Amino acid sequence: MKAESSEQCRVHPSDEIRIGRSSWDDEDMSIKYTWFDKRGHASRGGEVPLAALPQMFEFAIREGYLTIGAE
Repeated sequence: MKAESSEQCRVHPSDEIRIGRSSWDDEDMSIKYTWFDKRGHASRGGEVPLAALPQMFEFAIREGYLTIGAE
């Protein structure tokens, strides 16, 4: 992912939520739950804590990448 926006995760403050261009297709946007290894490098792939999902939706809506309701 080529991150365009990020914010600190509320339920796990040492982690981040990132939104950006998908690594598989520059036309698609994706959201990623990011945690860091002992050296401070961002992880690649993995699981998303269910408690972080509401913030992921809120972040995508606030940044204008996602809308809810009929268009």
